[in-house]
Amino acid sequence: MSENYLPLFRKYRPQSFCDLVGQESLVKALSNAIELNRVVHAYLFCGPRGTGKTSSARIFAKSLNCKQGPTVNPCQNCASCIDITNATGMDVIEIDAAANRGVEDAEDLIEQVHYAPINGKYKIFIIDEVHMLSSAAFNALLKTFEEPPENVVFILATTEAQKVPETIISRCQRFDFRRITVEDIVKRLKEISEIEKIKITDDALFTIAKNVSGGLRDSLALLDQVSILGAKEEITKDMIDELLGKVTFGKLINLLDSILSCDIENSLNLVDEIYLKGSEPRNLCENFMEFLKNIIIILNAKNPYDVTRFCSLSTVDIDEIVNKKYESKDCSRILDITTQYYKEVKFATNPYLWIELMIIQASKNQHSIECTPSYTCAQQTKTHKQPIKQDVKENVQKTEDKVKTVSTQEAKPQPETQEISKEIATDKQEIRNEETKQNMQNSNNLTPYDIWSKIVNSIESVPGKFFYSGVAKLIEIEENRIILGFINQNVIAQAKSDLKYKALIEGEKRAFGGIYTFEFVQLSENIKPLEGEIKKTITKPNIVKENTLQEKQQLQTKNINDEKPKDNINTALYGPKVKEMLEAFSGKIID
Repeated sequence: MSENYLPLFRKYRPQSFCDLVGQESLVKALSNAIELNRVVHAYLFCGPRGTGKTSSARIFAKSLNCKQGPTVNPCQNCASCIDITNATGMDVIEIDAAANRGVEDAEDLIEQVHYAPINGKYKIFIIDEVHMLSSAAFNALLKTFEEPPENVVFILATTEAQKVPETIISRCQRFDFRRITVEDIVKRLKEISEIEKIKITDDALFTIAKNVSGGLRDSLALLDQVSILGAKEEITKDMIDELLGKVTFGKLINLLDSILSCDIENSLNLVDEIYLKGSEPRNLCENFMEFLKNIIIILNAKNPYDVTRFCSLSTVDIDEIVNKKYESKDCSRILDITTQYYKEVKFATNPYLWIELMIIQASKNQHSIECTPSYTCAQQTKTHKQPIKQDVKENVQKTEDKVKTVSTQEAKPQPETQEISKEIATDKQEIRNEETKQNMQNSNNLTPYDIWSKIVNSIESVPGKFFYSGVAKLIEIEENRIILGFINQNVIAQAKSDLKYKALIEGEKRAFGGIYTFEFVQLSENIKPLEGEIKKTITKPNIVKENTLQEKQQLQTKNINDEKPKDNINTALYGPKVKEMLEAFSGKIID
């Protein structure tokens, strides 16, 4: 090779204000400052990566120090412009604050400030990633920033303006760079592709623009990476998705069709095919959620082609989705299931197992709703049964006696015996339903905290009772579902452990007969506990008076004779902490 290859993001770096993409307000402000000769001593450029902060600083420096300037359109040919383009100028000094962040570096910069410019009119300092400077370095620069020598200009660039001290920001003119729109990025990429003779489809350019978070530099780097693929064939959207590690649109739509058609076997085969091609379970979940979100947006929009900026689908993809005629409620249901399983996939040691369960659950729910209408019929038949009579228990007892009589007469089960057994089973089920209904009516008269207090006080396990009374926070009770909040995921994992969760379920069954289920969530600003306290069942401890010697002997004899002796503890002799420990071992809840 006669010369080194220059990456596209360096080769096509903006060299003048007219080359900047998507920053019209900034270009107008800096151009007016130059034309009106109102250049201040310090500027702060902040915004996302790849939006042109450092490039704008260099262009501004060129405009100030150009031989024909200050001018909005630098000549690009004078010594000053060439030095700035090559980053070799003596009058324009670029400093990387990430590597020079100490107070000693700040003192060196202050010393350089006092030297006059050589070729240009201004001495310009461009400090990149200025938020990386230490507090001591910022304090050392304060006075210099406020009153620098004549013809000295500071240009600070940062992606995290919130980390820059307010004392520095107040001494600068601040300009916020915005993310570059998808349309502007696609337009620029298309121009460069034509110049570089890169064969790429419009859908592929759109995919690149949607995956760079509004940064033109990142899009040029990605175009440079995929340009190798376009040497012999045209670059397509699927190539971009595979390069980015994303599941292609075709595979995702096939997976959705398979789930909606209740074909569990084919759905699992598609997931396995995607997994074998290198897509991790978490990545598959994220891609599938984004895909479903895009479909829901398109299905609910008045004009699907007007919402392309809210989703990562091209017009060709939208055409296919519209022709499929999906139902928004079906996609929302599958999205809910995927979101629930995604929480397990993120932290599971075997995430692929959860992906398979997710697919089975999504297909199974669809199957139960549409593919087996007999399920609905059974539910309707159940709801039209007559109310249970009060004497149903007596009928069950009579029927059981009848079965015993028949069974003693004949060793082999007769048709009459089988019919009577079915009748017993039906009546027992009706009794359970009646008890559940009665428990629901009783709970309706209680406040949420009365319900929760009753459940907690019914937990027999001391560790479980302590855990749920002290750590769990009641969020809400919706019909037959109790939502409990915890401070973080680690505590939720403890709540889901076999011993603690089993103790909670058993306590609920003792209190209400198993009519409630539980859901655990993490507390946040949007999820806050209800106001109230658990009404704890606390009995006063037995205070033992000082016994005589004879009484003590009698008490010892009694304890020896008892099969299960119980100690009476004089809690009055102990402090509050020891009292709590003693009461805890008696199975009570402690405030």
